[in-house]
Amino acid sequence: MNPRTLVTTAAAVLMLAGGAFAGSPPSHDYAARPQLAAAKTPAEQCTALEKQFDAAIVKHATAAKAADAKTLRQEASTLCTTGKATDGVKKLEQAFKDIGVKPIM
Repeated sequence: MNPRTLVTTAAAVLMLAGGAFAGSPPSHDYAARPQLAAAKTPAEQCTALEKQFDAAIVKHATAAKAADAKTLRQEASTLCTTGKATDGVKKLEQAFKDIGVKPIM
């Protein structure tokens, strides 16, 4: 094979290979987490926020208001399961504020 042809072919392959991966979403893409991205009704928001809070409190257990946040989480759970999901969401949002975390909605 001619060296000029070999270099041209290699350059073309390298240029085209980069475009093949350009459309891949990053690993932290929140759309890949349907339980969070699709949460629309207050009941769905309750479920999603409860899961997020349970994961976040592990890392923020030493926050000044962590105990208050855990109490709010329990109160929210009760509200969410008794048909008062909107009030439950508000309690969960306050629990997130208490530990200094912004929930993903």
